[in-house]
Amino acid sequence: MDTSNEKTIIQNLIQVAPYIPLFIDEPVSVAITNTTGFVFNQPCPEIPLKCELGAPFLPDSTPLMVIQSGCRTVREVPAKVYGIPFKSYAIPLKEDGEVVGCLMIAKSIEMINNVKEAISSLAEEVGQVAVSVNEVTEGVQMTSESNAMMHELMGSLLEETERMNKILGVINKLSNSTKILGLNASIEAGRAGAAGKGFSVVAREIERLSNNTTDSAKEIGNMIGGIEGKVNDIGEKSKETTDSFTQQAAALEEISATMENLNENVKVIEEYIKQL
Repeated sequence: MDTSNEKTIIQNLIQVAPYIPLFIDEPVSVAITNTTGFVFNQPCPEIPLKCELGAPFLPDSTPLMVIQSGCRTVREVPAKVYGIPFKSYAIPLKEDGEVVGCLMIAKSIEMINNVKEAISSLAEEVGQVAVSVNEVTEGVQMTSESNAMMHELMGSLLEETERMNKILGVINKLSNSTKILGLNASIEAGRAGAAGKGFSVVAREIERLSNNTTDSAKEIGNMIGGIEGKVNDIGEKSKETTDSFTQQAAALEEISATMENLNENVKVIEEYIKQL
């Protein structure tokens, strides 16, 4: 192997290396090695690599892997190797098919790690919010269903009061008929004179019964009317509440769907960040 060519390749790269960061739109460090150690190191403030010139390669270091494999290597380097975590892009330098060194560019992964943590936290928060929204939605739906059942019961109660009113109408008719019967009995008793004295007592009792029945029927009618009024009020409020709950449930379902879409988008971002 012509070692003069090896030196020429490495020396030429050393001359060009300071300009490499100018072609990249983010801070990077540049390092060049031969087969035994670093011969050039230009760190940036964001990636202050601890690469001593002439020092042998550390175990599990990127240059050592590239020189041994002879292949381009891209990997995340942990902080334990050079004192700071970074992502390295390294290619072998070859002459006549033999590896004579390595060119390595390192970029910071601190921002990427921060973004990963932020995305992870966001995903967790989105998940928690989605769970809360689902719980609230279920609660609103249950309340809406219960309210709808109450509305149906109010309707049934109104039907019962209508039947009571019909029965009360029959009682009023009977009361009126009884009153007429009592009046006729009083007239006939008066015509009978002394002979109809006992019949007159019965006639008065019939009339008194009719009056009492009429008064009781009127009081019952007033009570039924009051019940109907209150049931109608409750029914209207129940219907309004049911409609409100239905609208809330629909809105919460939309929110839940939006949260699911947001969660999917967060997962897409997470996958994209992993590829950086």
